[in-house]
Amino acid sequence: MSLLQKRIKILLDAHIFDHSFQGTATYMYGLYSALVEFEGLEIFLCAHNIDHLKTLFPDPRFQFVKLNSSSRMKRLLKEYPRLIKEGKYDYAHFQYLVPFVKNCKFINTIHDLLFLEFKQYFPWTYRMSRKVLFLLSAKRSDIILTVSEYSKIDVSKRFLIDQQHIHVTPNAVAVSPLTDPVVNIKEKYGIGKYILYVSRFEPRKNHLGLLTAFLKLKLYDQGYSLVFIGSKKEKIEQNAFNELQKLIQENNSEYIHFLEGVSWPDLNAFYHQAEVFVFPSLAEGFGIPPIEAAMNGCKVICSNQTAMSEFDFFKYLFDPNNQPEFEAMLQAVLKDQDYPFEQIRQAINLKYNWEVIAHNFYHIISKDQSICA
Repeated sequence: MSLLQKRIKILLDAHIFDHSFQGTATYMYGLYSALVEFEGLEIFLCAHNIDHLKTLFPDPRFQFVKLNSSSRMKRLLKEYPRLIKEGKYDYAHFQYLVPFVKNCKFINTIHDLLFLEFKQYFPWTYRMSRKVLFLLSAKRSDIILTVSEYSKIDVSKRFLIDQQHIHVTPNAVAVSPLTDPVVNIKEKYGIGKYILYVSRFEPRKNHLGLLTAFLKLKLYDQGYSLVFIGSKKEKIEQNAFNELQKLIQENNSEYIHFLEGVSWPDLNAFYHQAEVFVFPSLAEGFGIPPIEAAMNGCKVICSNQTAMSEFDFFKYLFDPNNQPEFEAMLQAVLKDQDYPFEQIRQAINLKYNWEVIAHNFYHIISKDQSICA
């Protein structure tokens, strides 16, 4: 880069890192950890807990901005417009909602609009409020990103935005070395041969379908345990968990385990040592866990619905609405002695690679800058 060339200043709304590490945080973490390598960018991360943010983003090229307001509306109405004006940023990057006052160009990642297509899984007040706010934010955004072709088409259709103005920057995962993990799951958790599902508890995640298949096939008689890892703190999560508990109480629960708050090293160990990872979700804007499992050398059986239909590299894709098909495929993957682990890893790494995704993102911004110049 020429010394005379102005670096592009980007402010990232990173307040999500003040809370639990969910899919949207994983997306921003992976994307910006790769973007910092580009000399043409000057990146500022904005959150309440700056010290925590610095542990997540230790690269000295990152700069940090303190966020004070705990109210979302106050941040969008007053604090972000002030910070953007003072910092003279070229772009500010948000997820779903952008500030009401515009002092620079807005980048907006809309991960999905599942609440509009799968209304039965979301409260009416949630759907109505977010539909209006997300639509207004999308219309005021200069660059719109999403994480899958499925979501791109959906956002275009529901918000009447030309698909050419929506860019796909998908999720990816870091390549994990397939060495013996430090954590021994059997020793630490007392769980031997197991089937794994990682996801927060929600009705659309279809934990019930997997539990039903596990019990109907009597996989516990074959020595398998069933492990669910995911959050159940919010009301919707607790309700979904309680539905599972009702079914478990009628059966043998000795082989069924529920875990949450699992550390990253332990989670990777769970992936490494699982017999198979099952992802029976009914609806996803992307679906990170099956990709993580595969990159950790685990067999995967995955739903073929919504954005997951794009995971054509998986040997086992099934319709979670078809329970007999689900059960037959689960039995098949458990018996599969010729599973193409490395072929799937290579396909994922080609398609969902943070370096490639960051390069495409940088190209989008550079192109926008050249148009405006």
